[in-house]
This record gives sequence, structure tokens and C-alpha cells, in this order.
Amino acid sequence: MGLGIALPIGFLTVLALPMHATLGQDEIVDCGYGYSPCKGYRYADARRMTEVECFRDRNGNLKNRAGIVIDFSDGRRWSSAEWGNFSRSVDPELVKFLMAKTGLQLEHATSESDIRGALAR
Repeated sequence: MGLGIALPIGFLTVLALPMHATLGQDEIVDCGYGYSPCKGYRYADARRMTEVECFRDRNGNLKNRAGIVIDFSDGRRWSSAEWGNFSRSVDPELVKFLMAKTGLQLEHATSESDIRGALAR
């Protein structure tokens, strides 16, 4: 019975091992769950950068989880909140780094869902 419980948990954990985001010199590389291909987000393609304080759960309630959300010219969006802990504030060094790389000013929103519409291509 222990094997029937531990084996699936172990398998699902192994699928999470490659998950990471790397902030490189020219782009953010985001590798998600499983062995799906990593996605690259070039800083030069960033069009808006927003600091968020929270996220909204399925019921619309706010949960503390600060992060930086970057919208790109191709309509994609990357959020640092997906990789951090449930913190009330964003690391100021991360903000400085991303502002320097993107050349964008930092906007503010309560949650990612409160950011005005995604940018069109």
C-alpha cells in the first residue's frame, strides 16, 4: 500500500524537478512543470512592467503574494510571483535589475487580474 501512495507522489515530484526561471543577460528563461520546452522572454520585447501586491483566488479573495508582471509585445506575460514565496513585497534588487534590463517604469496594481488588458501584437 505504501508503494501505491509513494510511487505516484515520487513520479509527480520528479516532473517538478526541472521547474525554474533564469534571469539572464538578454532574456528570462522560464521552464515549467514536466519536461515541456522552456520559454524565452526577451527583455527588448517587454512593453509594460507592473508590481502586484496580491493574487485573486477562485472566489475573488485577495491573497498576499507580491510580484513583478511583465507584458511582452507578442501578448505573452511573465510573473515573478509564480516563482517566489508568499511575500508581501518584491525584492528591491529584482525591481532594479528588471528596470535596468527592460528600460521600463514600474506600474502598480493590486493583483495581476487588475492590470489593464494584455498588449496586442
